[in-house]
Amino acid sequence: MKKLFAVLLALSLCLFTAAALAEGDDNTVSAIGAASVNIQPDTATFTAGVNTQADKVADAQAANAKAMQAVLEALKKQGVADADMQTQSFSVSPSYDYSTSNPTPTGYTVNNTVIITVRDLSQLSKLLDTAIAAGANDTYGVTFTSSQYDAAYDQALQAAVQSALHKADVMAKALNREVGAVQTVTETGDTYLMAASSKSADMSAGDATPIQNGVLGVTANVTVVAELK
Repeated sequence: MKKLFAVLLALSLCLFTAAALAEGDDNTVSAIGAASVNIQPDTATFTAGVNTQADKVADAQAANAKAMQAVLEALKKQGVADADMQTQSFSVSPSYDYSTSNPTPTGYTVNNTVIITVRDLSQLSKLLDTAIAAGANDTYGVTFTSSQYDAAYDQALQAAVQSALHKADVMAKALNREVGAVQTVTETGDTYLMAASSKSADMSAGDATPIQNGVLGVTANVTVVAELK
């Protein structure tokens, strides 16, 4: 009986080992592909903020409201629609003098920021200068986007798959094998980055704020797993 049990145990171990080896040797090749497509931006956003200080909260808030209203009205006169101006943040906080070991209150600070969407990039520099001249003393964050993004990403995605398949084929040939059926194709994320500048925004005034539109790089990444023959 003991002898039979030992034989069955040995046989089970052999079968388990064979199965483990089969799982480990799946005869596949995995390759990562990436591709980029450059597109021209056609929309921009920037943040125009007003920062005011006063001894009393009410005075700081009143001054801020007046200054921000002037900024918004100035932008509207330049053709910016209400729908293209959106409040990003509004804050009220105490101010302190930190020049001594015991900070002392000096009043209050009110900050109001609005995101401006610019649909005509030739007007971007002018709108920035308009906001600043009207009282925006906390202006930052010029960001470019493009309505061509979806089409560009589709193009980059196709090229990324072809790149991964090419790499898989090169690796298979190095092993004197061939690529068989594709088992999986996994998208591993997209990237939307500013690339090298191509041209600047059209600026009529010689002293206007210089703005470079540049180009946007749309990158796709995929991982392909295929059988080896």
